[in-house]
Amino acid sequence: MQNRTLLYILIAFVAIFLIFDVFTLFTKKPKFEITFYQTKVEIDYSENSTITTLAVLSFNKQQDMFNYMESYNNAASSTFIDYFKKISDEIGKQLVVVNYNNKATERAGVLEIEEQAVIKNLVTKKDKYYELSMGKLPINSNNDSEFIIYLPQNTKVISIDPTPTTISNNTLKWNGGALEYFPTVIYTKSF
Repeated sequence: MQNRTLLYILIAFVAIFLIFDVFTLFTKKPKFEITFYQTKVEIDYSENSTITTLAVLSFNKQQDMFNYMESYNNAASSTFIDYFKKISDEIGKQLVVVNYNNKATERAGVLEIEEQAVIKNLVTKKDKYYELSMGKLPINSNNDSEFIIYLPQNTKVISIDPTPTTISNNTLKWNGGALEYFPTVIYTKSF
């Protein structure tokens, strides 16, 4: 009899704990908002490409910003490299982080995070064509985001998926929520 009572108390305790966790999960608001996000991809006729991202985060409390900045600085490099290993498995393409730099800066009450990485195999050569692709890897864009691809000089674009918001010279640009997945661009040298 005593074991049953203990079991019932334990089950009640776990149930109350789970209800509290679910309530907390649904009522907890994020500590920051992404107010701007920009990705720049610079490609050429080699297998190395440069990706530069800039994120501007606005926090409700300044202490939350400093805590986030500290944890970001401690884990950013390993998290970034692990992310590209995971993506490589998902898309079936071996992407290698050749070089990675980052910085987090508090400026006028917001946190600016800039990351720059050289990625090997983002562009692959197929006969006389070059293909920038990460499959249909989803991108979480918002209204205050930009995704820009800089093509090399003397480039002839064969295809672009999805269609950019603007095309100007050798620059392809997607604004806001116009981009749902990483673009695929097939191009060749124009002589």
